[in-house]
Amino acid sequence: MSFPPGSNNYCVAFGSSPENVEVPIISSVAPDVTSVNWPIGKRWIVTGVGEYTLVGLTSAGGTLTANWVLEGVVGGALNTLTGGSGGPLSPTANNINILGTGSQITSTGAGSTITLSIPSAFVAPGSIASTTSITSGTTLAVGTNATVGGTLGVTGTTTLAAVGATNGTFSGTLGVTGTTTLGALNQVGVTNINTSGAATTTIGTGGTGIVAIGNATGNVAVTGRLTASNGLTATAGGLAATGTTTINTSGAAATTIGTGGTGTVAIGNATGNTAVTGSLTTSTTLTATLGAITAANGNLVLGTAGNKVVIATGANASVGTSAAMSGTPGAVTVATTASSATAKIFYSRATTGGTPGHVSITAQDGTGFTLTSTGNETSTFNWWIINA
Repeated sequence: MSFPPGSNNYCVAFGSSPENVEVPIISSVAPDVTSVNWPIGKRWIVTGVGEYTLVGLTSAGGTLTANWVLEGVVGGALNTLTGGSGGPLSPTANNINILGTGSQITSTGAGSTITLSIPSAFVAPGSIASTTSITSGTTLAVGTNATVGGTLGVTGTTTLAAVGATNGTFSGTLGVTGTTTLGALNQVGVTNINTSGAATTTIGTGGTGIVAIGNATGNVAVTGRLTASNGLTATAGGLAATGTTTINTSGAAATTIGTGGTGTVAIGNATGNTAVTGSLTTSTTLTATLGAITAANGNLVLGTAGNKVVIATGANASVGTSAAMSGTPGAVTVATTASSATAKIFYSRATTGGTPGHVSITAQDGTGFTLTSTGNETSTFNWWIINA
């Protein structure tokens, strides 16, 4: 150790020492505020602990107080850093690095500060538990075998990506408000989406794949109006709509009902009317099993050559052939409930027999009609009844 030049201090029985140079005290105990009998700058070394320096003396109310400062401890002010695992770490070339984990956690040094940062989008390698809030503009990507537990609150425009896509799971309550994107989300249990109904809920509109809703045994309940922009198909079980049902009201596209199946297509009910606006075209037959086919303002048109009017014959029919006339003059009665007092009855000889005469209808009511000839004939007659 070197000392600055100066005069010597003389002490009885100790010889001389350089001026303003204090020999340190070696002790097993540390100094305190009462250790005042020393000049400022005095060093006090506590064996096995460290070194103190007297930096000031303060007098208050006649009491002198010492201010000793611990300058360092055995081994230096900082020797190691200890993390959660790996044990104490010693410096290399007087340096210890504090680093991040790639793109997930980064560290930036400036001046005397090291700042650790988490990016707005990160992959959680383990579990995110308890209550986690993802704010507007943030992307949460949960990686392989990661679990999101507890309550996850999502607000604003937020993206949740790959939850469940790589064995990650989400358990607990997922609260979503605002415009939020859920990518590859597998949710087990009761799932509520937009229960307040204040905003529009959009599911699967941006993709090209199938959007599956519901399950094999339960029912899918739709409250309010269900709108399909490109067809509504029930592959099994049929499509049941209770209440007023409106199909293709714009009329811009063709509406197809039941053309691909082989079963009966039933439209209408037992008490109400089925109204058809526009023309009604059937590819095979048009049958009224109960009631009449009425054209309130139109005609019965057989537009193709060879078309026929086919009417059933037999008892109580509207068309048929009479038995042969008999008697003098000849007459025949046709029994049919298709007749009425106001019906129009058309007739002509089918076969001619006996002495033909002038034939007329001499009686008609709801049980039938009678044809009478002025001659003694035995002819038969074709007849057709039209009730006006």
